[in-house]
Amino acid sequence: MLEHSLKYGHVLYCIDNETRADEEWGRYWAHYIRGKARQAGVAVSVTEMWDDWDLKAERHRQTLDHPELYDFVDVSQNNHNSGDKHWDHALWVRKYLTGKPRPINTVKTYGADRNTFGHSDRDGIERFVRHVLAGFVSARFHRPDSGLGLNHKAQAALRAMRKVESLVKLWEVAPMDGFLTGREAGEAYAAGKPGLQYVVYFPDGGAVRLNSGPGRFVVRWIDANTGEWGPRSEISGDGTSELTAPGKGHWLAVVVKQ
Repeated sequence: MLEHSLKYGHVLYCIDNETRADEEWGRYWAHYIRGKARQAGVAVSVTEMWDDWDLKAERHRQTLDHPELYDFVDVSQNNHNSGDKHWDHALWVRKYLTGKPRPINTVKTYGADRNTFGHSDRDGIERFVRHVLAGFVSARFHRPDSGLGLNHKAQAALRAMRKVESLVKLWEVAPMDGFLTGREAGEAYAAGKPGLQYVVYFPDGGAVRLNSGPGRFVVRWIDANTGEWGPRSEISGDGTSELTAPGKGHWLAVVVKQ
């Protein structure tokens, strides 16, 4: 395999798939790949994919605590979790890596109505959007039947996030639960740059208060069910503003200060 892959400089290497093997296995092959890459004069990136669904589990520390060996982190197995637990674990990993930040990837966004794990289409879309708001460097819908693949719902979600990207530079915002008040469990998720710009995601409609800071803001709604633009409005206030999704289903609000 390396005879072919080391001809290219854009390959990411993941030692195992959903493994519970001893750490020594992954460590051996990570060193082996890096040694061959040095001989070929190619820079490579390596990680391991543990099977624990709990990202806080001790096994994941074998990757998180060793940036000298694993220079990106795959958290795909968090996609067996849903709602706030899925979000909280993603933010926990991001915070854990603060001292030595590395790219966080999720190449398996589970969630489809026929999924053998019992996940739904809704789960898949929710997880994908939360990945982007959490600041992951890559997010991919898993193949059917475990994921949506590239069906019409996945395409709509991708179009919606591209519209978000046209208004906000996603690398300039960061996730934070403190942006929202009056939020019920699983109702909304947010990333932002305090006082300047925010992205708020409603998985199924709803209303929350955004701690935006004072000033006038333009709100652009994006319908993630279709990938199309929704209403445009303006809000202003002394620090908090109410956001009410235009309807049920997946909606994104991009809020930018004027």
